[in-house]
Amino acid sequence: MFKDPALIRFSTLEITDPQRDELVREVVGRAFLNVEFTPLDGSLHMETETRLLPGVTVTDARVAPHRLETSHDPSRDSDDFVLLWSPSPAKGFAEQFGKVVHADGSTALMSCADRVTCETHETFHHVTVKLQRSVLLPLLPNAEAALMQVIPADNEALRLLTSYLASHRQLMNTEAVRDPRFAQTVATHITDLAVLAVGTNRDAAELASARGLRAARLDAVKRWILTHLGSPELNVEAAARAFGLHPRSIQMLFADDGTTFTSFVLRERLALAYRCLSAPLSAQRSVSEIAFSCGFSDLSYFNRSFRKIYGETPTDVRHRFLSARPH
Repeated sequence: MFKDPALIRFSTLEITDPQRDELVREVVGRAFLNVEFTPLDGSLHMETETRLLPGVTVTDARVAPHRLETSHDPSRDSDDFVLLWSPSPAKGFAEQFGKVVHADGSTALMSCADRVTCETHETFHHVTVKLQRSVLLPLLPNAEAALMQVIPADNEALRLLTSYLASHRQLMNTEAVRDPRFAQTVATHITDLAVLAVGTNRDAAELASARGLRAARLDAVKRWILTHLGSPELNVEAAARAFGLHPRSIQMLFADDGTTFTSFVLRERLALAYRCLSAPLSAQRSVSEIAFSCGFSDLSYFNRSFRKIYGETPTDVRHRFLSARPH
């Protein structure tokens, strides 16, 4: 079983009611987060998943209606920074320095060294990215001046950061994250996107764009492709329109990744076809029907490409899996 000391999960589902609120307040609130929780609708129910990366801590959480205030213990003060936002609109807000950010998908850079109040009146799904000062300041030297400046939900870097975290969440829960180079790369991309969302000077923006922004854009384009594999209209021009980029920019993203747009689409379409051919639920579908549903318009090209990649024909794969099924 994969065990990872850098991944912390917590859920109140298995804690009995008499113990729940006090445990959440003492263990999660005061000991771990250094905050005070007050339930606003019965008990404190929550499910959290926290990933510790080099210089970056990412938390994905769902919490019942509550009020949260940072502790007054000066010995526990942190000089780090945090971004907190809800991927979908919710009835809630965060307040610091007399300024408010609503839970409408927007966020702001907040100081962990100063008092913060958060309140939500419905179950609140939110994402928190905590960034160490030593990691953030080289790219965002004006961090203090940027505190509580609202970053709207349609900010491109924030949207890409949300998408990047969503697509990498499962990957970060595998053995891959134990590779320090992988963990550092993910942390760097997250920091770059956070810096671009907040806004920084030109030199830092160029560096962050060359790393985190490009990686997140490529990730988003790949995810878009996977949802359009069956479309015969899938091409680089359609992808460029979907992301408001020039086709050449899309091609360069894949070139920097060591491949091409066309090669990626072909590989994923063939992989989809292979899964369909080997799936019992597709046993009644013909090979040509599967090929066309995966976006291929030329059956001969599909057969040649399939055999080149998998070393056998689509019909061979279909027969092998059907013959292996119990009668």
